[in-house]
Amino acid sequence: MLLNYLDNAATTFPKPAGVSREMARCIEEYCGNPGRGSHRMALKASEKLYEARELCARLFFCPDPEGVTFTLNATYALNMAVFGLVGEGDHVLISDLEHNSTLRCVEHLKRTKNVAFSVFSTEGNVQESIEAGLRNNTKALICTHASNITNRVLPLEKIGKLLKKRGVLFIVDASQSAGSHKIDMEQMEIDALCLPGHKGLLGPQGIGIAVFSPSVKPQPLVHGGSGSHSRLPSMPDHLPDRMEAGTLPTPAAAGLCEGIRYVLEQGEEGILRRETELMRRMSGEFENDRRIFTYSSGDGPIWLFNIKGVPSQKTARMLDSLGVCVRPGLHCAPLAHRTLTTPEDGAVRVSTGPLTCRWQAEHFCKALKRVADETCRG
Repeated sequence: MLLNYLDNAATTFPKPAGVSREMARCIEEYCGNPGRGSHRMALKASEKLYEARELCARLFFCPDPEGVTFTLNATYALNMAVFGLVGEGDHVLISDLEHNSTLRCVEHLKRTKNVAFSVFSTEGNVQESIEAGLRNNTKALICTHASNITNRVLPLEKIGKLLKKRGVLFIVDASQSAGSHKIDMEQMEIDALCLPGHKGLLGPQGIGIAVFSPSVKPQPLVHGGSGSHSRLPSMPDHLPDRMEAGTLPTPAAAGLCEGIRYVLEQGEEGILRRETELMRRMSGEFENDRRIFTYSSGDGPIWLFNIKGVPSQKTARMLDSLGVCVRPGLHCAPLAHRTLTTPEDGAVRVSTGPLTCRWQAEHFCKALKRVADETCRG
């Protein structure tokens, strides 16, 4: 059976061929321990990591590649930013579309450090909603750039300029937007940009990125060997060493380099246009089908739906039996699902990626029609 992968909001597949080739070359030729030696293998590994930092800085308009820090995934990156920049008694704002990677961080701070948080609405005038939620002790606003269950995209530049005037830090979760939307950290006044390597940047799983502006100095989340200033009893003061304890994933960084190169060559605008066009083909096929209820809105690479009266898990299982990979449930974003008023068991998410093809859209439509016919008989 031909596999039709449409779960790109979770992780993109397939990857550009250069990603796996460079990862294999790294393992076979230069996978020394970066920053832990002066021999050629260690130096080559360090050079590859710095290349990845430079490419990230170029893509996101970060003024200093040293502000690019690597971690396991976007969740770790958000933990680094939130716990590193928010302190005892602070207040933070989050949006009503946040993933658990943000929500659980602020809930933990509420329980352990007397941090209060408020939720602003992403419907209507977002700036007015933010203004209403700001307090004298608001330390940071933490929000997703693009939702992982709908096509809503927040106006980062307007939000950033508003927060800059109020002296509030801006922490952005770009998990669903990096690689398909232009992100300019300087223009958008972003203090910390958090994202995975395995989604829109087309790298492998196992590497995440937290990009810090030169104006902030986060507290380290993890303590240990940094490969520099080893006589110090605490983590170094400078980035990225301050935030990177332990050996970094050089093969993953090597693959990430090739993924970012693909994005830079294709351009975010072109990638998003192709993803959106294919999703429009798929969702548009069911626009007048009364058996299908849509929760997502707007054009983009995501469609969230249910077959009326059918649990999302059942729909996904039936699609999987026909070779279509989608994701049901709450997508680790119960706050966003409450905002979209999905059922208790959530909904089915279909998501296109940079390398999704037209045949996949056609195959999906045939499969979903078959599932709807079988579940809605009589």
